[in-house]
Amino acid sequence: MDVQVITDPDEIREIVPVIKSAWGMQDLGQLVKDVVASMRFHGGLVLLAKERGKTLGMHFSFPGYRHGQPYLYSHMTGVISESKYGGVGKTLKLAQKEWAKEHGYKLIAWTYDPLMTLNANFNFNKLGVFSRTYLRNFYGEMEDSLNFGMPTDRFVAEWWIDYNKPSMKEPETFANESNNIGEIEINTQSTTIGLHISPDFVALKKNDSLEATKIRMATREAMETLFQNGYAAVDFNREESYYTFSKENEYVKKLGRNIFLD
Repeated sequence: MDVQVITDPDEIREIVPVIKSAWGMQDLGQLVKDVVASMRFHGGLVLLAKERGKTLGMHFSFPGYRHGQPYLYSHMTGVISESKYGGVGKTLKLAQKEWAKEHGYKLIAWTYDPLMTLNANFNFNKLGVFSRTYLRNFYGEMEDSLNFGMPTDRFVAEWWIDYNKPSMKEPETFANESNNIGEIEINTQSTTIGLHISPDFVALKKNDSLEATKIRMATREAMETLFQNGYAAVDFNREESYYTFSKENEYVKKLGRNIFLD
């Protein structure tokens, strides 16, 4: 018998039929509840946002540790559809940050799709994160009709407890134009570089999957190049749908090694 340590996210799905068979479990909702309960007991955090007895949102996170640095990994924050955009998500995240501070954490981290503008705006402008890590196909391939065949690339959002996002100016140069997102040219001599993304990547995937894949591959290469050359994503302009990448952010520079790189 060969017992393997699994790192490929697509291979992880092979545990599902084993769980169903070993525990006679067909409803994986029970599995989610049990896993979150275990995470909570072993140092994690579970939050519910309620109003007049009705649950509007949830959050859970658990301890992470990489290359000598402990942090709180924020796995999921969600709000019911009729209560979205009403501040519930931000309230949950601020409660998480306060809990993390009280429990001695200096860093909260999570992943998100860098081409999702609503998430980018929330993370950078409402919370004040930055990112310097691009992860290819983090969750493996998804099987739903909208995302099938589309790599699940992610940014790692870093939310340091003592980091205050600086006021941002327009980038010195832009790597692409808003009307030609896939044609990208990086000039690493610039201190700050703007990179446009699709203003509605969800609609693009639905209406033109080939163009969406092209954009994914082009922006992947550009973002990886910027990170490899010492830039960090420090801002997102929602109105014009572009990131600002900077290699002169003093806070980022003093952190030294990026713990999210192997």
